[in-house]
Amino acid sequence: MMTTTTNLTLGYKMYTIDFSRPTQSNEALLDFFKDVQHRQGNNAESFSKTLMEIEEIKTKYVDHEIVLLAKSLEQQISRSNAEKLEV
Repeated sequence: MMTTTTNLTLGYKMYTIDFSRPTQSNEALLDFFKDVQHRQGNNAESFSKTLMEIEEIKTKYVDHEIVLLAKSLEQQISRSNAEKLEV
């Protein structure tokens, strides 16, 4: 059985992805990727394609591939932050 909700965390902010609520979930994904962009030095090109894809499907469905990318970024940032604390 597939999970219908996923939470992404970036710092102290949580983004809830609910596959049955595409409009709200895609807004959360947009916020997440924009916040990641801002944290990474505001590199406007890094997620521009992903942001455009989310905008195109905004009210129709939640793209599982984009959610997997977001989860991967969340884990990468979390590991990076943990490594910084160890140094």
